[in-house]
Amino acid sequence: MTTSTLSTASVNVSALIERQKLGGFALGLIAWCFLIVLIDGYDQVAAAFAAPALIHAWHTNAAGFGRVFGVGLFGVLIGSLLLGFSGDRFGRRPTIICGTLWFGILTILCGYATSLEQLTVLRFLAGIGMGGVVPNTVALVSEYAPKARRATWITLMFSGFSIGASGGGAVASWLLPRFGWPVLFELGGAAAVVVALASLALLPESVRFLIVSGRGARRIARIAKRLGGVDSDAVRYVVDDEVRLRVRPAALFQNDLAYVTPLLWALFVLNSLALHFLQNWLPILFGMGTLEPAHAAQAAMMFPAGGTVGALMLSRWVDRYGIGVILLLAVIGCPVAASLGMPMPVAWLFVAVFVSGACVIGSQFALYAVSGMVYPTALRSTGVGSAIGIGKFGSILGSVLGGILLAMHLPVAKLFVDLASVFVFIALLAIWLGRNRRVSERQAAVGQTGAS
Repeated sequence: MTTSTLSTASVNVSALIERQKLGGFALGLIAWCFLIVLIDGYDQVAAAFAAPALIHAWHTNAAGFGRVFGVGLFGVLIGSLLLGFSGDRFGRRPTIICGTLWFGILTILCGYATSLEQLTVLRFLAGIGMGGVVPNTVALVSEYAPKARRATWITLMFSGFSIGASGGGAVASWLLPRFGWPVLFELGGAAAVVVALASLALLPESVRFLIVSGRGARRIARIAKRLGGVDSDAVRYVVDDEVRLRVRPAALFQNDLAYVTPLLWALFVLNSLALHFLQNWLPILFGMGTLEPAHAAQAAMMFPAGGTVGALMLSRWVDRYGIGVILLLAVIGCPVAASLGMPMPVAWLFVAVFVSGACVIGSQFALYAVSGMVYPTALRSTGVGSAIGIGKFGSILGSVLGGILLAMHLPVAKLFVDLASVFVFIALLAIWLGRNRRVSERQAAVGQTGAS
């Protein structure tokens, strides 16, 4: 053994991360990922806001856009799965940059489409990049966050997606009359390209990923220095709280993850179903009742508002209680969702919709945070990406379910009662997943005690 080897000290990066404060490095990371997912959120809804102008310009009907939206969502599903795996294989940073650059260029090209067929293909291809960015930003932020604040950091970052998606309406109302529909795609696409290129200089790689995958000692040291370490050849940085796993999809079903992964997938599917059912059908269902159209639109707007406020307020609870927050939101959301079809004063309806948004969208944010917690570094992007991708089946089902139920001529009140049953299953799955995690944590603690 050489003298240089003897003099090399090992420093645990996990300890540096746990001692980290919400300072310059952390704020910069959260803010930059916030910007990336904000643009992602805007570009995902750009076609919806351009649709009214395109219907007029191309002399087509609204039904044709159902295929555009559905195929685009399928592209997001594919991207979540493929680029989630890519993030664990090649790194979070290059996957985020390539995914953002990809959907930016494809979104710009959407502005030059001349038919629904062209737009459908372009939205599918752009969706692949969009779907891959989210799991990798969740993984990247999760891997730099102290455990006690991981959900808070992920929620702060991912709130950019909601702001970007909801802000698309304001951008469309301002730009469409002045420049026409292509500008909605050109603006979002150009912003994505600029941010992707700037990320080459501004976006760090996950130091946990670099250590676990055995890459770039000098690069690891430079990042560790920003976390409070030293940039020196006499120091070797390690991660001692990680399980070493081979990066492959089958690993999502090995050992303790054999129960975690399918339970997490089921929760994503059910919550996505409830979210997209309410998000897409609330204005129509309220309009079928006694509400005036203006009040119906205002009531529906309480849903995303409640979701954003609820997610930010609940993030600290997710850090402390984890899956228990999802259980609590399901228990509250069940009777509130059932009440939406019942006669009540407009003010109370606004409150009920706001609370339902806090429960459903708050659960979605909590699921992103929990998925970032339950997987080890080697599988984090794959795990998060697979959960998001599989969850898109619930999004698709929720989007079409309202039409199916209305075709059955069910009363509006019955539709909301049926939806409330979804929350019962979410609660049961949350109990099952929480119990499984507690057992796994106890076994791990016993194993560590025995090893020591």
